[in-house]
Amino acid sequence: MAYAILRAKKLKTAGSVAAALQHNFRERPTPNAHPERTAANEHHAASSTAEAMGLLRERLPAKHRKDAVLAVEYVMTASPAWFGQAGPDAQRTFFDRCLAWLRDKYGADNVIAATVQRDEKTPHLSAFVVPRTPDGRLSAKEFIGNRDKMRADQTSFAELVQDLGLERGIPGSRATHQRVAQHYAQIAREVPLPTITEADLAPRAESVPGLVGKLLRQRDVETPYGVAKRLNAVVRAAATPLAAKAATAAQERRRAEEMARTAQAAQKQLGALRKAFQDLQKSGRNLLEVIARGGADLEQLQQNTAAQLEQRRLNTPERGRGR
Repeated sequence: MAYAILRAKKLKTAGSVAAALQHNFRERPTPNAHPERTAANEHHAASSTAEAMGLLRERLPAKHRKDAVLAVEYVMTASPAWFGQAGPDAQRTFFDRCLAWLRDKYGADNVIAATVQRDEKTPHLSAFVVPRTPDGRLSAKEFIGNRDKMRADQTSFAELVQDLGLERGIPGSRATHQRVAQHYAQIAREVPLPTITEADLAPRAESVPGLVGKLLRQRDVETPYGVAKRLNAVVRAAATPLAAKAATAAQERRRAEEMARTAQAAQKQLGALRKAFQDLQKSGRNLLEVIARGGADLEQLQQNTAAQLEQRRLNTPERGRGR
């Protein structure tokens, strides 16, 4: 199974927004990113921290609370296994819909930066939006303020990409998300790397290509850089499929744990409902018994009253009798 993933984080200070943007634009060291692939990242709305902060200042109202949320940072992605089998067109459609979802929810002008990041292990969209309401107020609460709204966001986002082969997570799940660093640390622990021997470290000699090499029987010997490049290629080739499998296995394990916790919570709620229903049944039976006793008592009272009236009538002499 592959899942649509949506996460949101509130940023309340200009410093926290700028720091997150610097990470987004790779303007500070990013250990989880591969520099050789950073050029493939795709920017929307802004292409630098300075540009995005300028857009933020333009969208902030002149007056707002000191503790107001200035921006909401979104990470929108899918299961690593999905990216392993999805082609370029499907991935492009996915990220286009992510951006469209944000613009529809917040308004296009309030999306101050959005980057499709392809230089990390799993491609994802990192976006920053200003929670500005149509009447010009800052209110993250109106957009993501409670669990019901967050669940609705998860559902609407998943429905938007469902035709791409993605599912929504369990509604009402109590599972917690891993931080990015924890995610990659787990992969590193679970993926065995190939063993490098002393023979692998020795420079290798290869025939010089072309006619000259054949005639002179010349051979090129690897430089230290060549040795490192060869070994890195071996490690990367071995680790890439294993990393994808490890990430998928970890996600499925968390999924199973999540389902177990959700089932336990549902069982507890069912038990409470069953007890409430039993109490209601008992109260209903008691009420029926009271009503039944009340009806019998009323009938007996009516009979007693009728008997007393008849007795009085018999004991009272009729007027005019004996005259």
